[in-house]
Amino acid sequence: MYNTYLLYGTDKGVINNELIKIINNTDKNDITRYSIDSITIEDIITDVSTISMFGNKRIIIVEDAYIFTANKTIENIITLENYLKNNKNNNCLIFITYSEKVDTRKKIYKLIKDKGKIIECKNGDNNYLHNFINNYIEKAGYRIENINYFLSIVGNNLDNIKNELDKLFMYKVNDKKIINSDIDNICIKVIEDEIFSLTDAIILNDTNKSIILLEEFLKKKYDEIYILNLLANQFRFLFQVKRLANKNKSYNEIAKILEVNPYRVKFTLNKLYNYTESDLLSRIKMLAEADKKIKLGLMDKKLALELFIIKK
Repeated sequence: MYNTYLLYGTDKGVINNELIKIINNTDKNDITRYSIDSITIEDIITDVSTISMFGNKRIIIVEDAYIFTANKTIENIITLENYLKNNKNNNCLIFITYSEKVDTRKKIYKLIKDKGKIIECKNGDNNYLHNFINNYIEKAGYRIENINYFLSIVGNNLDNIKNELDKLFMYKVNDKKIINSDIDNICIKVIEDEIFSLTDAIILNDTNKSIILLEEFLKKKYDEIYILNLLANQFRFLFQVKRLANKNKSYNEIAKILEVNPYRVKFTLNKLYNYTESDLLSRIKMLAEADKKIKLGLMDKKLALELFIIKK
């Protein structure tokens, strides 16, 4: 185990899977999690420098670490950089950034790359998904006929993959062999294309249409957490487009950077005329907060989505 890590990517399931690999054998009492906005740099350093009561290796996890993305910093960042530069502590500090890209030019990035480990958590790698599914299924004592067919139905979001596999396990508890017809009967087909219409309605403040679309998704038994994750991905894209446009990038330049069609960029910018970067970032944070509250059992899943939709 390294003393410092940076995990980054947009799929929280993949990030969590990598995180579990790192902290797997650590007592939960020796693990502390923070959001970077809820703690000062000095408190992070003090906490990670504190020795465990039982002499165990302690792990401090700092989520939402936007300091690794372009044009973002935090007060006393130099103090953190000096700590990383001179750190001889046996405890482990893990930063998590929910972003597709990080700024590799930043000093703090280079320090972790030099003295720790940086893990890009991507779900688009077919080998990664195949290995994960194989291991997940074998550990549960099941077999599957065709992983590619399964992925064509459920998509490549790791949280959704796990949810759909767990449903299949319950369905095939007797013979423990999952065939294509089981996937057709039980699994929910991905809705990435359909989510565009819901995102558009929210951006245009068409609350009635947004609620109607949400109800249609729920009638089709689409999982609320999955809808929330897709919305988060969409709003991250909107934020990236707006930020690049504010830097006077052309449609074609933005499309090249984000690897999308220029027409999609132009169509998106036309809808974002009345939105600032701060507006979109606020939406992303709201979705992240809703996700956290749902997973902690503090908020109903459907209510979280409805509150997000009616937010002006």
